[in-house]
Amino acid sequence: MKNVLLKPVSFQLRLLKPLLVFVLLIPGIFLKSQESSTRSTAVYPVFGLGFGFFSPGDVNKYIEASLPSGYVNEMGSEDIFMFLDLHAGLTFRMKRFDITAMAEYDIAPKFIMITNGDDLSFNFSRFAPGILANLYVPVGSGKHAFFLGGGVNYSIMNFEKFSASAPGFRFQLGFSLQFGKFNLQPFGAFNYASATDDSDEDLENFDMDYTNGQIGVNLSFHPAINYK
Repeated sequence: MKNVLLKPVSFQLRLLKPLLVFVLLIPGIFLKSQESSTRSTAVYPVFGLGFGFFSPGDVNKYIEASLPSGYVNEMGSEDIFMFLDLHAGLTFRMKRFDITAMAEYDIAPKFIMITNGDDLSFNFSRFAPGILANLYVPVGSGKHAFFLGGGVNYSIMNFEKFSASAPGFRFQLGFSLQFGKFNLQPFGAFNYASATDDSDEDLENFDMDYTNGQIGVNLSFHPAINYK
């Protein structure tokens, strides 16, 4: 009776061995193929920040005209000349090319302290959704790469009672550094963004110029991609 019971168990164990091997090998094969595919393409979110310099002429003239009579500048400048940038988007990446749907938000605040009077504050802002594309040139083993690219966007700008919007464009270059799944991309960019608000009859055309030079960094997490 004991031998009869052992035979089925032995048969089941012999049957389970190849099944266990099959079960253990299939996930490994699947993961290996998945890993190789994600090294050539990937879709992932990207975030970034930066700063830039520009010279919005009509905006600065408006600030100057808003200063009280007899105002004397003792330190710094009352002009707006620098802005801060935050951006986020979704990137589709291939080995040597990517395309990103991105939105940027820029702010250029200005605070002016007035002795024996009310302080003044201004903010020139820009929101710009757009499409960017980059071409990558690998360095060394292909883990890192230079990139050059650009794209188009639509800038929506606001300052005090003024607002205007217009299409624009961007050129950028930078370096892509991959540390495992972390991708760091410092870059420099030129942005063209300019529009006119003609709603104020007294001022005729008020030029809202956000054309600028920018320095920033993109941050993302995704499977490492060899650029070669």
